[in-house]
Amino acid sequence: MKVKAGIIGFGYMGHFHLRKCREMDCFDVAAAYDINPDKLADAREEGLQAYEQLRDFLNHPGMELVFICTPNDVHASLAIACLEAGLHVMCEKPVTMNGEELERVIAAAERAGKIFTVHQNRRWDIDYLMVKNAVDSGVIGQPTTILSRVYGQRGVCFGWRADPKAGGGMLYDWGIHLIDQFLCMFRGHKVTSVYARLQSILTPAVDDSFELQLIFDNNVCAKVQVGTFCLQDLPRWFVYGDRGTLKIDDFSGKTGGMARIKGQVQGFDSVFGKNLGPSRTMAPLKPEYLETLPMPQAETDPYAYHRNLAAAVRGEEASFVSHADMRRDMQVVDAAFLSSRLNQVIGTDI
Repeated sequence: MKVKAGIIGFGYMGHFHLRKCREMDCFDVAAAYDINPDKLADAREEGLQAYEQLRDFLNHPGMELVFICTPNDVHASLAIACLEAGLHVMCEKPVTMNGEELERVIAAAERAGKIFTVHQNRRWDIDYLMVKNAVDSGVIGQPTTILSRVYGQRGVCFGWRADPKAGGGMLYDWGIHLIDQFLCMFRGHKVTSVYARLQSILTPAVDDSFELQLIFDNNVCAKVQVGTFCLQDLPRWFVYGDRGTLKIDDFSGKTGGMARIKGQVQGFDSVFGKNLGPSRTMAPLKPEYLETLPMPQAETDPYAYHRNLAAAVRGEEASFVSHADMRRDMQVVDAAFLSSRLNQVIGTDI
């Protein structure tokens, strides 16, 4: 049977989830609630029952699941209201504003015996899966440092994302996705330290740029760099291994490169040519020492998250994004805000 669902917050992501659900055969989205009359008019045009009051929305006949797609500051209060009304909840990211809020929502979910999860859909991005497969396979050896970058050019945070009270800023917006990717990539390994530098370059009230460094207990250094004002391209991913290097240029995963050394390269006997660059240390390898590899392969399923969500509501599967996953994500976010505020490395056991 189809899962009967409703949407709170009928903006961009509300429309996204409606479209995704209508492309599948496991959901019936029937209702929407928003405080903006224009958004309610949009919902009616989409054939949904539009509610001006939350209490009326929560009593929509037969509704089982709610998609929360509002500004970040009301995620926790709305999730608790839905759970206490006996409804399952899928919340947009970040799941809450901090770890304390998250614990209150998890407690409400456990009391109600209902599903509470968050939309971490970028676990299925093809570029991320390519990097994860390369790391898991050991094709370029043990990773030492992995750079994950998302840069834009327009230099602004739009709408409520520029409002600190609403939970604006890039750490909440993009950072939570990229943190979650690294925590999934190294599942089973602890984050032992966090260092973050948040900046407000062209959006004064919130962080429109940040750098974040996570050190894992396997000695991998994961670096996240996000900015809204970068007018030259840098690769989406750059992976240093102790046997080779992987570069992925953008989200498509179609361009980049991967190479590793052959045998054991030691000293200057492996360099070639009269022009050795700035120094012999930084000189290129002789061709016979270098092996160019095909780009890592990966397959993705754009409906995997929503299909699992429907199965979880029906009691057939566990949610892909667990309470433990959400806790780890928010613990890193909390540590990042603290690190930036104190301008120091924060020791962690996450």
